[in-house]
Amino acid sequence: MKNDLPPAYRLLADRRFYLVLLAALLVRGAVGYVSLGRLAHDPDSYRLLAINLIEKRSFTLEDPAEPTAYRPALYPLLLAITSPSGEIKPAEVAALHLVMGVLTVAIVYAWAVAMGYPKWAWLAAMLTAIDPVLLNQAMVVMTETLGTLLAAAALLALTTLSTTLISDAQRYQKNMVVQAINVAGAIMLAVYSRPTFLVWLAMCTVVLPFFYYRQSRGLAAAAVISMISAFLLAPWVARNYLIFDNHIVLGTTHGGYTLLWGNNPEFYEFLRKGDEPVWNSDELHARFNREHPKQQTSINEWRRDRAAYAEAKETIRQQPGMFAWSTLVRVGRFWRLAPHALSADESTSRRLARYAVGAFYLVEFALALVGVFAVGRKLWSPPWLWGVLLAVSFTLVHAFFWSNIRMRAPVVPVICLLATAGFAQLVSRQKEAQTDAS
Repeated sequence: MKNDLPPAYRLLADRRFYLVLLAALLVRGAVGYVSLGRLAHDPDSYRLLAINLIEKRSFTLEDPAEPTAYRPALYPLLLAITSPSGEIKPAEVAALHLVMGVLTVAIVYAWAVAMGYPKWAWLAAMLTAIDPVLLNQAMVVMTETLGTLLAAAALLALTTLSTTLISDAQRYQKNMVVQAINVAGAIMLAVYSRPTFLVWLAMCTVVLPFFYYRQSRGLAAAAVISMISAFLLAPWVARNYLIFDNHIVLGTTHGGYTLLWGNNPEFYEFLRKGDEPVWNSDELHARFNREHPKQQTSINEWRRDRAAYAEAKETIRQQPGMFAWSTLVRVGRFWRLAPHALSADESTSRRLARYAVGAFYLVEFALALVGVFAVGRKLWSPPWLWGVLLAVSFTLVHAFFWSNIRMRAPVVPVICLLATAGFAQLVSRQKEAQTDAS
């Protein structure tokens, strides 16, 4: 595989690049227009956080303003910055999602070129543009659109760094530090949109020295990435240390609840019976709120998070067999083809829509499987390894924490590039067969 990243001017001179961006603009723009009604809702309180940032100058869910770490900070901050009205109107959110979606497509195109697929980069980018999970999440006020953008940016940064680490001494000395800073910056921005990226960051940092041991280049890059990442994470940790009475919170205070959501007696009983298509979690939420009443204080938020962790761990300890089974269920939900039903009496149109999504992913995953065989051993070394580690890290986290199909949104660029590699392999084989026949 050709590892050299083409100059920027070559990408900008590629007509297909602009055609793909135009297609992405039309698709994502149409999705944004039809989703204005859904974008008026605030299922995870990101709009509330953004409005409080504007009005109260505080990252808070409550009034009076008690600082929170229940949600990651970057997405509500972007909502606040990009809202001229200060009201986070649906049209403003749609515009933000449109820009992020098109940028994601552009970066995936550049990443595909950097990975050695300049001829087929348009396919990887278009698959990203029309991905059902990404389209659906662009229609709600949630973090998947931002997380996928930053994942793609980090993959491109890691691929560029990989090229530099095997280059001549002059290019290495000139570019390594800046490119390692780019990697740390991209991944840490991703962490501020979704703390799960911390696991990916750790994995990438650990493996770098093993693959680039010549003159300790990998170790040097890992050291730069680690230092910059720690520097960028420090303000959030320090802020949380102060507001949560000297307790350390690296990510959010939502982790305990997502662990409990996937590991509680009610959910285990649902899995054990297996006679209902949809689990209703209302009973869990009501019980937890009764046992751990919500108060408008920051320390109460932290204590509820710790209580959720403790209950989840106790459930796992008492029912190890069901925990093992639930782990397989969560991994299956993460990688499933069709979204799960949201209600037992869903409409025919919704069911058909789910099946259509499943058909799309069946074809794409089949191509990705071909791509896995086409890439072969290269899959287990950089730069392909960075995408593999992204998929592995998210799968591992959601094997324990609550999981569904939308959780894999940041992994979509990797799936799309593998599918592109598979399609390129099939086309190449067909051409070889035609040549042999003639």
